[in-house]
Amino acid sequence: MERENNKFKFFYFIRYFADAFFYPFSSLYFLSKLGSNSDSELGLLLAITPILTIVVNPIWTYFVKDMKVSRIILQIMTVVEGILIFSITQVSTLEAYAIIIGLIAVLCSPYISIQDGFTATFANHNKLEYSGIRIWASISYVVATLIGGYLGVYVGYDVLFLCAGILFALTAFIAIWIKPLEKPSSNTVKPKRDIKELLRNVEFYKYLVFYTLVIGSVRIGDSFFGIYLTDKFAITSIDYGWLYAAFVTVEVVVMRLIMTKATQASDKLLFIVAGGMFVFRFLIYTLEPSLPVIYAVTLLRGAAWGIILVAHIKFLIKIVRVENVTPAILIVTLLFSIYTGVGNFVSGMFVEKYGYPNLYLVNMILIFTGLLVFIIFTPRIRTSVAGEENQQTYAESK
Repeated sequence: MERENNKFKFFYFIRYFADAFFYPFSSLYFLSKLGSNSDSELGLLLAITPILTIVVNPIWTYFVKDMKVSRIILQIMTVVEGILIFSITQVSTLEAYAIIIGLIAVLCSPYISIQDGFTATFANHNKLEYSGIRIWASISYVVATLIGGYLGVYVGYDVLFLCAGILFALTAFIAIWIKPLEKPSSNTVKPKRDIKELLRNVEFYKYLVFYTLVIGSVRIGDSFFGIYLTDKFAITSIDYGWLYAAFVTVEVVVMRLIMTKATQASDKLLFIVAGGMFVFRFLIYTLEPSLPVIYAVTLLRGAAWGIILVAHIKFLIKIVRVENVTPAILIVTLLFSIYTGVGNFVSGMFVEKYGYPNLYLVNMILIFTGLLVFIIFTPRIRTSVAGEENQQTYAESK
């Protein structure tokens, strides 16, 4: 058990190390290749993945029917992603970048959703905290973004992205190393995924609206954050790497505190606190403060994300059955992708005309709207889960 748990932690650590060598720096890379006055072109590139995910996610939802299939996909998909990321450094036109990003979207975009569903199922079956595994992704990001910033300056993005590709390939071997999830005994009836039940779950839709508005608006704002700092303050990739590492460090600390000191904290309260931090952060950005103030406020991103990372999957399992968690995550990703795809495309043109402060003002309003929806229409957890939590609380009080 402990050995397999450690494999999953290593799985997340290496996967996100690779992720951190590419995705946080991709906007800076494309801007350096396309020119400083290319926000609309950057918006187009940023919109490709979410928009194509709209098409491919239903297909992946159909194919990912059980944990065996999920495990095979995890072994293949990450190798493809690594090859495509390295190939970005071998081209130089907007059209070529768009094609490669499109291929990554079609062939690889559901990876994180499948990985989270696979891991959440493993954790739930073995009475483990999913966040205890997921925290290793954040720890990885702290180290990798810091290293990535220096590599980007001193050896160039080509080498940085090559390292990312190698690590993505290594992730596939770790996925092979992980044992298949144990099958239930012949006397045990294995619950099957029930997509129809999931689609009839009103509480799931309430959470879907909240997550899309709040986290989707945060993602849109974050997509342009590195470019905003580069345009306004001319920071280097080293500066950006340090900032990224700093707020992910806060993320790790917050996750750890919740997992050890606030295990009984209300899910509703956690989401409200995180949403409030997101609103406050974007509000400050609209005021165009000095760089030190931006650095300080950006640390709130780490605190808010730390809360979301602990609460998101845990809460989703409470409102949908565990066997439906992977399709639920894929559906969340689908709507999230529609929202961020349109948002990124529009934001590129919006920034050129109205500037970054107004971009953050609009997204702040959308985040506040999503938070208000969650407060008024809080999703109710399943009755069986509520009973289990009450029994646990009573036992702890004895």
